[in-house]
Amino acid sequence: MQDNIAILKNTQSGIVADTVITLNDTISLDLKQHLILPDNEIVVYTKQEPLSGIEYWGLWIAAVAAVIAMLSSVSSIKKLFKKDEEQQQRINLQQQQIEGQQNQINELIKLNKLFEKRVRMTVKPHLWSNGSGYNGTDQTIHIKLDNRGEIAFYKGFETLEGEGAFWLQEWDQDIPIKKDGYIQLSGNTAAHPTKTYFRIKIHYYDSESFNYETIIEWNNGKVRFLETNEL
Repeated sequence: MQDNIAILKNTQSGIVADTVITLNDTISLDLKQHLILPDNEIVVYTKQEPLSGIEYWGLWIAAVAAVIAMLSSVSSIKKLFKKDEEQQQRINLQQQQIEGQQNQINELIKLNKLFEKRVRMTVKPHLWSNGSGYNGTDQTIHIKLDNRGEIAFYKGFETLEGEGAFWLQEWDQDIPIKKDGYIQLSGNTAAHPTKTYFRIKIHYYDSESFNYETIIEWNNGKVRFLETNEL
């Protein structure tokens, strides 16, 4: 219930209620008579004193400072994100450059291998055997290294199987095998050549110093060239 204020007036008929007002009304009292107030609580609202110029401008300055601080924070966050983005862009650019360089290197390797292959085709020797044999009386053997390719330079051999079952001559220097020419490896066997088995690997190179190896088998008097590898 809204509180009321009663204004009492002294008349010839006695004290009577002259005016009843609410708390929201503005009143003006002539305190010539006694004022009787009700028992209920009375709340009186007063007008706030106006701000001084210093206080007014102080509030504005504080508000502006708060806005500036907020904008500065937003700007700092934007700069931080921009810095991270620029750093990531630099990293991506470096990765692209590295990948581009690696691709160039790979292309150069491919071109070099292709060039090497073409060069090898022009200087490649081709060894085979025509006329290898043995002499059963003195157990001597010979293995012809014929060359139907480009010039080769024989370096020597290594024994793969049959150590002690045979002996082949060796040279102190590399021996050239000209195109359509041959050299002959001569030696002896411990047993009869038709009852001897061994395998050797001969080493040689071409005029461009590309290396090769060929595996040769002696099996009871017969010679076979098993395989040739380019190194």
